[in-house]
Amino acid sequence: MTELFAGRYAFVDLLGSGGMGTVWRVWDAKRREYAAAKLLSRSDSTSLLRFIRESSWRVEHDHVVTPTGWAAEDDRVLFTMPLVRGGTVADLVRDFGALPLGLVLDLLDQLLAALTAVHAAGLVHRDVKPSNLLLEPPGSDRPRLRLSDFGIAAHVDDPRLTRIGEAVGTRGYAAPEVLRGADPDPAQDVYAVGVLAAELVTGRRPGAGASGLGDHPLAALVAAMTEDDPGRRPTAGGARRTVAGLTAAPGPERGGDPVEVFDHVPELPDGWAPDGPVPLDDAGTPVPVPAPASEARPEPEPEPAAVQAATRPAPTRPAATRILQEPGPDTEPLPPAMRPVPRRRGTGWLPLAVVLLLVGAVSLIGGAVLLLR
Repeated sequence: MTELFAGRYAFVDLLGSGGMGTVWRVWDAKRREYAAAKLLSRSDSTSLLRFIRESSWRVEHDHVVTPTGWAAEDDRVLFTMPLVRGGTVADLVRDFGALPLGLVLDLLDQLLAALTAVHAAGLVHRDVKPSNLLLEPPGSDRPRLRLSDFGIAAHVDDPRLTRIGEAVGTRGYAAPEVLRGADPDPAQDVYAVGVLAAELVTGRRPGAGASGLGDHPLAALVAAMTEDDPGRRPTAGGARRTVAGLTAAPGPERGGDPVEVFDHVPELPDGWAPDGPVPLDDAGTPVPVPAPASEARPEPEPEPAAVQAATRPAPTRPAATRILQEPGPDTEPLPPAMRPVPRRRGTGWLPLAVVLLLVGAVSLIGGAVLLLR
């Protein structure tokens, strides 16, 4: 097996790369399972702060991606999370365009359930958009949606350090008051869901509010969620109740053309099996592992559905959120393929100390830290 990063993680294959670092499939030798890992250089303080911040927000919910751990070695820091194999809602819209009403209602129900839990924890996500909504292939069930990327999330009670005129989010999904520099508020996430809902039923991002929805069953809800006045928008829980009513109500055919959520994670490379690394003999040839004599060896099953991460399925990770600006070019070189840099004696404590200090800083200044860039 390849060397272990921080004595625990083996790099299996590269899943994506971008301005915020690289995303790998790794083998966790302690948990004996595959995970997704974001690998950063500790010299990239902006990205490092973002992902430390993301790891500090922990909302335990079926439809929220929760980071599982981190490790540091030499000048690199690694953050792990579950893999989610089905790509993103952005992939779904790109592949199929306008989605059937039944699927749209299903996805909205799951997203609003996640946001209800996030808001109950006192958090505002601030970057709800299709590329941050991960999907797990459904098998015989519905696709499972999971909200990811809490890198610019804020607590409603965080101290306000934003400069006047500075806004955080993604243009097109940010509420009007965000562009005016308003404090974080759950109503801003609701606005983004309204824009997203219109995009799902039309196959394109609307210019404003419910424009172009006509008499679509979701038109009234989208109009309410995208009200200019945040005080007139429903809560995430209230919007979810409306979605439930639309789901139960009789109406036109909801099936539409079939939409399939594909597995976007590639097959395991040579030397790796569903249950971990394949043993090699002295000549480097894989050694077959016989099944126990007392029982037949079952056919390997597909990896569980909870397997992809805050990762993007393409060879290039979609643009990470900036302060309403386009992301810059990649600045971090890819790590050596399949093998992390060996640990250098006498320096292993440095990244650990840096990370611990940054975690402390995040806990002190909360939502303001990502705005100072």
